[in-house]
Amino acid sequence: RALALSLEKERFEKQHIEEVNRAKLVFFTNVSHEFRTPLTLIISHLDALLQEQLPVQLYNKLLKIKQNTQYMTNLITELLDFRKFTQNHVILHLASQDICLMLEEIYLTFTDYAQQRKIDYTFESEPKNILCWIDRTQMEKVFFNLLSNAFKYTESGQSITVTLKEENGWLLLQVSDTGIGIPINKQGKIFERFYQIESEHVGSGIGLSIVKKIIEDHGGYIWATAKEGEGTCMHFVLR
Repeated sequence: RALALSLEKERFEKQHIEEVNRAKLVFFTNVSHEFRTPLTLIISHLDALLQEQLPVQLYNKLLKIKQNTQYMTNLITELLDFRKFTQNHVILHLASQDICLMLEEIYLTFTDYAQQRKIDYTFESEPKNILCWIDRTQMEKVFFNLLSNAFKYTESGQSITVTLKEENGWLLLQVSDTGIGIPINKQGKIFERFYQIESEHVGSGIGLSIVKKIIEDHGGYIWATAKEGEGTCMHFVLR
């Protein structure tokens, strides 16, 4: 009887978690639709401004605002696509891309933010050009998520390093920081849907689960090494 009660309790808890996750997904989807329209309007107005004769410094600032607004729009699309990812309905559109150039473009969008927060922010690539067959749109989500997380959990005066290299036919990317780190008993859970590390930084809890799915769909894999209070390094490899 005790075993039966234990199994029933476990079944009930599992069902409750699934219901909560479905409710979260509905909420995120509804909120995402509300954000998409104003972001589209902002981009439209920025495009109109960028067509005018502007001082170079102002033009460059507006261009960065547009780029970051576009990334916000992409994150909204990520939330709307989340159901597709969980149901394996996403089809990759592969093409040969210079992954170094793509990563550097995303890296540069964070440089002003790093300077404002006095974070030592560096990018290293060896070799300088690496061609890979990837879905650029999906892989941009991976890079943006990993860098966003690094900045989220890294304080002023600390450092973030992005390293890209090729070894024996494999592409290895590392995003390392000297931030708050991850407790050892939680490192295996960070790629689970809706899992969030307990901290002052609030997120949706879906970013790393999508990152993991995208990388695995590309035939790669991802893992984290971290020490609480000393920082985190996210590693992923692609062939």
